[in-house]
Amino acid sequence: MEVAGQDHIVRVWREAIANGLIDENDSAVLFQDLSFIADRYQRLVAAFPEDTLHAVAVKSNPLVSVLKYIHELGAGMEAASLPEVMLAQHAGTALDRIVFDSPAKTESEIQQLLSEFPNLRINCDSLSELSRFPKSGSNLRLGLRVNPLVSSDSIGYMNVGTSESKFGEPISNRKGIIKACREFTELDCLHVHLGSQFSDFSPTINGIGKVLELADEINALSDPQKIKTLNIGGGFPVNYHHDQQAFVIESYVSALREALPRLFDGTYSLITEFGRYVHANAGWGVSRIEYVKPAGKNTNLITHMGADMFLRECYNPGDWHHEMFLLDADGNIKDGQLVECDIAGPLCFGGDFIRRSVKLPEPAPGDLLVVQDTGANTFSLWSRHCSRQFPKVISCNGSSDIKIAKQRESIDSIIEFWS
Repeated sequence: MEVAGQDHIVRVWREAIANGLIDENDSAVLFQDLSFIADRYQRLVAAFPEDTLHAVAVKSNPLVSVLKYIHELGAGMEAASLPEVMLAQHAGTALDRIVFDSPAKTESEIQQLLSEFPNLRINCDSLSELSRFPKSGSNLRLGLRVNPLVSSDSIGYMNVGTSESKFGEPISNRKGIIKACREFTELDCLHVHLGSQFSDFSPTINGIGKVLELADEINALSDPQKIKTLNIGGGFPVNYHHDQQAFVIESYVSALREALPRLFDGTYSLITEFGRYVHANAGWGVSRIEYVKPAGKNTNLITHMGADMFLRECYNPGDWHHEMFLLDADGNIKDGQLVECDIAGPLCFGGDFIRRSVKLPEPAPGDLLVVQDTGANTFSLWSRHCSRQFPKVISCNGSSDIKIAKQRESIDSIIEFWS
């Protein structure tokens, strides 16, 4: 079960219409299939050692109903801001199962963490940040992010293992890292993450291996064992091109076991921070096509999903692919002669195209555009440009339990945001 197929998407759409969950004001609707999330999480649990904490990245999909669901599955959560920590708490997650990774923690935030968040797992992004914490008696569980200076094959701006990266303490400062780890009583974790949506496992495994060696070196100088946990991050690639063979997490873990058997021998507890892998293929969006306009050799489809939702897709065209197909107004899959279409959003700027030159059956106003694999890092990057309303979200579990997970945003909410 790698992606939601077209027939499944149609069944859920028709069921939502039949149950009166969608009305004429819903020019765009988002869908979340929880069964895909459960499948991905259960595969993580099966692939990694039993005591691994799988802290799913909140930033990938911060919908509270989804966070509550993954909490009930047994997952922890990775937070990139203090409000995300609170979202994870609101979903029911205990502080010792939340990992806080912000690279820009302020002095006041740190004081709040010390006074209000006992047992929270905190990864300090640098030795400078670590120096803002007390060396002992903090009641926090501290880690340090280490940049192994290994470049992955991720998209350039997603590759964070280079010497120019803003993340982590460079492993070249080995003496400083070892000194800090020995001085800070609550620091018992090293964290590494090279980038997202890599396709070659080797650089990531190499980077993890370098941090594993560093942990071993620190422990050789310590009695008792100082570094007890390794956080190996996330970044695993998901399948956006449905005609290509999908990456599977089991192959990645198998490669990790073969290259780094010590990672799995029980010396260290493990933490993962997968987000896109858990969420991406579990979601899709449906937009009404408002207008069909000739545009040179192509046809512009004016839709209600644009750069407000697909921020990376519009500002970095070509980096992020989404499969698309059309339904007619009655919810039937359209076929027939194909035409070249540019998929335009509703925002008032010229770059508001989520994809260009996609071949689709002859479109008509009132048809429905389905955009697949939107469950991670699409609507979670929601933009306020042009003050569009965040669309309704409908969840399902396979073909059952279809319900509204989040109502369409109200105008009052937008006015309050800008007030």
